[in-house]
Amino acid sequence: MVLVNDIDDLLAGTLRSRQRLHTVVSGLDETALGRRTTSGWTVAATLVHLAFYDDWVSERWRRYLVVGTIQDLPDDITDLVNTAGERGWQVVDPIRARTIVIEAADAVADLIHKLPRTALVDALTTDRAALVDRSLHWDPHLDEIEQARTAT
Repeated sequence: MVLVNDIDDLLAGTLRSRQRLHTVVSGLDETALGRRTTSGWTVAATLVHLAFYDDWVSERWRRYLVVGTIQDLPDDITDLVNTAGERGWQVVDPIRARTIVIEAADAVADLIHKLPRTALVDALTTDRAALVDRSLHWDPHLDEIEQARTAT
């Protein structure tokens, strides 16, 4: 059973993590954007990766609003997309990456907060909390970015 508090907690997670994203990104200079994270990607590529997935989630929600259901995806979709997208993510202008990630994060967070409650319940009852709480994706990557930024 999905509780209202569960939804509110997930929405709060998105807001909290969006603020963290803004703070982390604003502190990144060109040197930091070029550093490698523990995943092997540059910080800039990681930002573009985050932006891609926020756009992906936004599009999934837009389709939900049209068809009334969350579309199923293959279990290995994340690995396929990450492998296919990595080359392009690595070559995006690092300074532009800062803007892209903020734009996408703000857009997806705003969209999620405007969704009907039934949509959020559908996401939780189908084990898709990351469609509601973007911190589940953002925070691990922000941890990597902060670690890379402080590495010498």
